[in-house]
Amino acid sequence: MSDKERVPTNQDDRTQDQRVLDDLLNKPEDELIPWEECVLPSGGVYYGGKIPNGVVEVRAWGLQTDKILATQRLAQTGQALDHVYKRCVRLPNEFDHMNMLVGDRMFLLYYLRGITYGNMYEFLVECNAENCNRVWTEDYDLNEVAKTIRGPSSDLGLEPFKVSLPFFTERMGTDVWVKLRLLRGYDLAQIMQQKKFRKGLRSSARVRNRHGQQQRKKVSSETLDKTIEENLRMVIIEAMGDREPRKIEQLIQKMHAKDTATIREFLRDNSPGIDTSIEVECPDCGNTMAMDLPITESFFRPTPRGGIGERILGEDGRVVSPERIRENELVGTKPNDGGGQEMVEGEDQ
Repeated sequence: MSDKERVPTNQDDRTQDQRVLDDLLNKPEDELIPWEECVLPSGGVYYGGKIPNGVVEVRAWGLQTDKILATQRLAQTGQALDHVYKRCVRLPNEFDHMNMLVGDRMFLLYYLRGITYGNMYEFLVECNAENCNRVWTEDYDLNEVAKTIRGPSSDLGLEPFKVSLPFFTERMGTDVWVKLRLLRGYDLAQIMQQKKFRKGLRSSARVRNRHGQQQRKKVSSETLDKTIEENLRMVIIEAMGDREPRKIEQLIQKMHAKDTATIREFLRDNSPGIDTSIEVECPDCGNTMAMDLPITESFFRPTPRGGIGERILGEDGRVVSPERIRENELVGTKPNDGGGQEMVEGEDQ
């Protein structure tokens, strides 16, 4: 019998399989999970030319990234996502990912999820209508996020941005203005640390004496005020041409709510990024709820029907459990209304 006429045997199949395995094991990781280019919403405008045209390289996450995401200690502090960016995003010119805009980081998170597990994402929602409280699994197509990209405004120029404060302007009879910058990853890390500290204060308040209810309310009010102040300190870098921190702090302490709202709206409307605000409808009572797309544990796991490696658009980001989502503990800062960021105004009650 000639070689051409020989019928393949099980041994031949095993040999071929072993060759495939050996070939796979000898391939470098970059070839198995290749890098690909994507463009940040900001277009790299606010990075001093260090990310030309906003082009960065990304790749799907693998076993090591999965292990990091499963580490509760890192997940609870938000450090897990920092590791994801380090392993799965390659920035030019040794640019530090912590210096990226919050909106660009959020965009990358959704993009990475898409090229890893596909576009379909499931999460738990609880109806907030009175006498309903139905809990259901909502399916969301992350491709919808692609329609909400907001790039840099060509009218604004570069940071810092001059913003007039309407209440102070009216009171003083002349234009009162401040200059703002956009929030970065390192700001988000600081916000997370502050939230963790204040959460500890609230926890300690719960174990007080019979006057504990009053004390809880007091702590909650104090932490809300503190959060607003801290966000303003981060974004305001100049007031009426003066950059002295002491004077900026004094101005913040005297600010009217109308002026702080003006700052928040400016950041929301002019920050590059994506809009993660969604509406969901209760399958029982038909109640429609507006919410930010939550990042739950299932975000970092494959979803049935989700596909693998589909190219879709996808920090704060802590991994939170479905139980916390049912308690309306949503994640991190609030990308909202087409902008890249909104100032975090309060704490979970």
